[in-house]
Amino acid sequence: METKKFIKAELKRREDLVMDIEFRKIVAKHAEKIGITADEWNNNKMPILLYFANQFCSIENKAV
Repeated sequence: METKKFIKAELKRREDLVMDIEFRKIVAKHAEKIGITADEWNNNKMPILLYFANQFCSIENKAV
């Protein structure tokens, strides 16, 4: 049961980040800087956002 709660909490953290407008703006600017084209962004926005949400949560988890 603890594992299920942990997984739900981790998914919620990522969902909250992906739905946050400021997070989206930051990721969009970063994506542009690393060479992701507007077409790539428009066609893959959610996977890109989820990737960066995972990266952010990973860094945050290591800091705790």
